[in-house]
Amino acid sequence: MTEQSQSSLPIEFDQWIGSKNYKALRPILKTAEPADIGERLAVLAIAELIIIFRLIPRSRRAQVFAYVPFERQEELLAELPEAVVSTLLNDMEPDDRTRLLEDLPFEIRSQILLKLSPEERSMAWKLLSYDEDSVGRLMNPELIAVLGELKVLDALEFIRWTVRAPEELHSFIFVIDPDGRYKGEVSLASLILADPPTKTLLEVMDSATVTLTVTDDKGMAVDFFRKYDKAFSPVVDGEGILVGVLSADDVFDIAEDEATDDIQQFGGTAVLEDSYFETPGFVLLRKRAGWLCALFVSELFTGTALRHYDEAIAEMRYLVYFVPLVISSGGNSGSQASSLVIRGLAVREMQISDWARVFGREVRMGLGLGLILGSIGFLRAWTWEHNILISMIVGISLVGVVLFGSVVGAVMPFLIKRLKFDPAVSSSPFIASLVDVAGIVLYFNVALWMVRSIGPMIGLHVPGGG
Repeated sequence: MTEQSQSSLPIEFDQWIGSKNYKALRPILKTAEPADIGERLAVLAIAELIIIFRLIPRSRRAQVFAYVPFERQEELLAELPEAVVSTLLNDMEPDDRTRLLEDLPFEIRSQILLKLSPEERSMAWKLLSYDEDSVGRLMNPELIAVLGELKVLDALEFIRWTVRAPEELHSFIFVIDPDGRYKGEVSLASLILADPPTKTLLEVMDSATVTLTVTDDKGMAVDFFRKYDKAFSPVVDGEGILVGVLSADDVFDIAEDEATDDIQQFGGTAVLEDSYFETPGFVLLRKRAGWLCALFVSELFTGTALRHYDEAIAEMRYLVYFVPLVISSGGNSGSQASSLVIRGLAVREMQISDWARVFGREVRMGLGLGLILGSIGFLRAWTWEHNILISMIVGISLVGVVLFGSVVGAVMPFLIKRLKFDPAVSSSPFIASLVDVAGIVLYFNVALWMVRSIGPMIGLHVPGGG
């Protein structure tokens, strides 16, 4: 499937913008998907962006605006007439508006809040009062809630007179008691098919089971939607009173942000607040330099470890050829184990208390992988040097290094999570640096032991050695 076939915009859309064919653009801006329009507007120069944005019907502007990247939203707010800005902000969904406001500097945020109607301003302040990482910040307080004692016919009439636009109506209606406490939900299909229609909502609803609360961490919301596979969730306060609704599409953004943070940290980069191209060069340099310097310093210990074995290297110079083979195998096995455990912790497949089970499993897995790589390393060393002692040293060292890498890579994320940090910081480069040093120490100690103890016992030696 081509990129164009995934868009509701015609192929000629960019051409019409360039030729200022506004007559052709107007009907497209009335019917195309807001997400497609917002994505395409994001790459326009600010002058063109303002012109095209004002061609969008007023009823759709807030929807399109929500899909425009934050930096372009700031530009539009600064350049559009004050009356247009005021209307736009008042028409935005409360949760979309909250995401915009929380990223703005305090002074600009205060100015924008003054452009809202008293009702919308109160709602905006309420959402902003919740903790930054809480479900309360993400929820939409605008929802349809009806009393459970209401008859189905009366509920349908209430919905008909209350809902202003189809997009405001969810596929389910929330049911509450006279105090506003959440009792359950009922689908529109159930309301329409209720027989007889004089039944109360309490009789046809699905009773309340699981909900999110305003104080829940947003990461918990991701787990909630993943576990229960719901399109939305009611949000309640500490007393069970229904205060908002959280949709799955809002949670997708959270999951994407968390995945992005993990990937960046796992690759040895500090978390970027913006996308790659939107991050200034000096910020990108600072974010990457810090990690690289830390990893570089840790790799210095590799050189220190090698210098410690100067005499052994001089005595067994042929063994140096296999150093990259041995230590890279340990780093790779550690990265594999670390990736699996970090993923398991992220999706709640495993808990901190499972570390012992994982440790035991990785000991067995490390031994198995080590024997496989050790056998291959033994054969490689034999075909290269035709020396059985060198081949045995390489093979045995590979077993030990791969075992060590697997265990360290698996246990490190548990330790870091236990210390209340993100397990993703036990990243591939960090594991590799640690295992490099340990691999050199293990490799040359195995070599010294075999050359000086085992070799003479069985009449074997390393060329150039004693």
